[in-house]
Amino acid sequence: MVPAKTIRHTINENKIIAAMGATKHSTGVDGIDTNQIPFEVREARRLLKFRIQKDVHEYLVKNKGYYIFKKGKEMLQVDAKKVTKMLKKGAWNKDRTYPYKFLHCKDLAFGEKGQLGSGIMEDVQNHQTNATDYYANYFATK
Repeated sequence: MVPAKTIRHTINENKIIAAMGATKHSTGVDGIDTNQIPFEVREARRLLKFRIQKDVHEYLVKNKGYYIFKKGKEMLQVDAKKVTKMLKKGAWNKDRTYPYKFLHCKDLAFGEKGQLGSGIMEDVQNHQTNATDYYANYFATK
């Protein structure tokens, strides 16, 4: 069963999903990649943290899915199971219509050596390719 309904996708989510050649979902996870693995795109815009929705997270863990975290021009792909270990212990926040926890950018070590996941934008810069081609190639090989 796919978790709770998602209202909409952001412009960046739509671009990433399309570049991956993934199937977009209007409910629960953002999409299913070409290997039939579910994923969620999370973006830190104003705040330096990502909101992790409980039902979506549990679905990703159960189905061996992953997150794509985007902060500015940097993006990381991190397995949902690894994200579980980074979330703070204790109850999920319930001040919205769904339970959630925050994952802080510093916990993912954006832009640092030894960061978790895969540093997508760094690879784009090093390989001198455009981001759309890179997304398509990168996710096709995962």
